[in-house]
Amino acid sequence: MALPVILDCDPGHDDAIALILALASPELKVLAVTTSAGNQTPDKTLNNALRILTLLGRDDIPVAAGAPKPLARELIIADNVHGESGLDGPKLPDPAFAPQGMTGIELMAKCLLESPQPVTLVPTGPLTNIALLLAAHPELK
Repeated sequence: MALPVILDCDPGHDDAIALILALASPELKVLAVTTSAGNQTPDKTLNNALRILTLLGRDDIPVAAGAPKPLARELIIADNVHGESGLDGPKLPDPAFAPQGMTGIELMAKCLLESPQPVTLVPTGPLTNIALLLAAHPELK
């Protein structure tokens, strides 16, 4: 049986590859993707997650935006590494579906509560969403 996971990321090139590999693995079942600011601004990382999933034909995976900035400092992005879009270089399609009408923290909590088996959180970006999830829902640890 595939391991249920939630990918929490800030899609630049590194997280785009992680997302593609996770979706290609028969050992993982991606329940949701949540995004945070990090490699780029929150609107761009959310857009990048939607673009990658659109490219892969995976509009069945819910996506939601999480924290817009770190908890204890101002946002510092890596546009000098990942470019203006956060995924400069390859031509990716525009998103073919919209994010969920809830925050990333709400989406993670919903998936954790509804899953009949334990879910593994896979944060590949800043840990802000995980911190906010555990602060809001300590019972889900």
